Amino acid sequence: MTQTQTFTVEGMSCSGCSGRLQTAISAVPGVQGAEVSHETGLAVVRHDGQAATSAAIARTIEDTGFDLVA
Repeated sequence: MTQTQTFTVEGMSCSGCSGRLQTAISAVPGVQGAEVSHETGLAVVRHDGQAATSAAIARTIEDTGFDLVA
């Protein structure tokens, strides 16, 4: 089942940051699309909830060098 989830991310200062994070999130198995904006600090992710869990996406955000806002 496809779901859309929004993550609030800190630490992105330019389009290079958001592009790098978008590429990393898109590579997570089960992610069908991601839109990341350094201007808003948001990552909007469409994913299969069973194949790509919220925890896996959050871990990818942190492993890419950014902070997740609770």
